[in-house]
Order: sequence, then structure tokens, then C-alpha cells
Amino acid sequence: MKLNVKTLTVTGLAVLAISVLTLGEPRAEDPFAAGVDALAVKAGGGSSSLRAKLKLKKLAADMVVVKVLALDDSRFPHCVVTAKVLKAAKSQVKYLKLLGRGKVYRFEPVLKARHGRVNLKDQMTQNNLGACYYPKRTALAIKVSGVDMKKRVFMASEIYPK
Repeated sequence: MKLNVKTLTVTGLAVLAISVLTLGEPRAEDPFAAGVDALAVKAGGGSSSLRAKLKLKKLAADMVVVKVLALDDSRFPHCVVTAKVLKAAKSQVKYLKLLGRGKVYRFEPVLKARHGRVNLKDQMTQNNLGACYYPKRTALAIKVSGVDMKKRVFMASEIYPK
């Protein structure tokens, strides 16, 4: 079979036209549509931490200061922090009297949810979700809002790095 330049050019254009018609333009949701630029990381872009970003100005009477000993995040986003109390609460509420200095307790961050889905638009929920990422020996200030006797955990409604 003898091929000439005209045959190759026509065949090449036909293949290109068919591939464009069948494949179409790259879709916007395709991360590889932009080629190498889609995977490029810009210097100075930085990353945002998932840890708590809210700052504590003053320790309230119903807050305790703890040191993280362990973390159980097997039911993420619902995690349980095992911590040693460094400073007990000043409040005389019944469940806060249970928290003794130097003892180890379990704390579960309170996350706002609706229909079983965590509300990530709520600022305190975002803040408390960061508790699932604190390493051991991190000092935290925790506002205790109650105790769940069934689970044997204290409910942490606000969590701040100390």
C-alpha cells in the first residue's frame, strides 16, 4: 500500500475531528483539565490548620485546663479526648465538682448537627472539631456544659488552645 502526504493529512484531520466530537471540551470539574497548572502549588499560598482558631481571652468559672493524653477518633467527626485536669473549675455546679485536679477524664466536643449531619457553618462547631487533631501533651481550656453518664464523658461545649 502506497501512502502519500495528502492521505496522511486527511486521515490525521479526520481522527482529530472525531476525537474532538466524541470527547468534547475538558470539563470544569476535571482536575486534570488544566494540565500541569492544576497540580501546581503556589509558593506562599500556605495552608489553613484544622485546629481551633478562636482565642480565649479569660478563663470562665465553668472552664477547666487540661493536658491531652490520648485521642479516640474512631467515630470521626465525634471524637473523645482523654485528658488530665491541670486546673479545676471554680464553679460549684454539681458536674464540675466531679472534675478533680490531677485526675484523668474523657471529654467529647459538642458539635451542632441537624438530621445527623454536622453543621460546618457554625463557628463553634468548627472550633470544637479541631479537638480531633490536637497532639498529646497539648494544653487546652475546656468549657464543660454537662456530663453524659451513659457514655461516661464530659461534654466540652467550647475548646481553646491554652
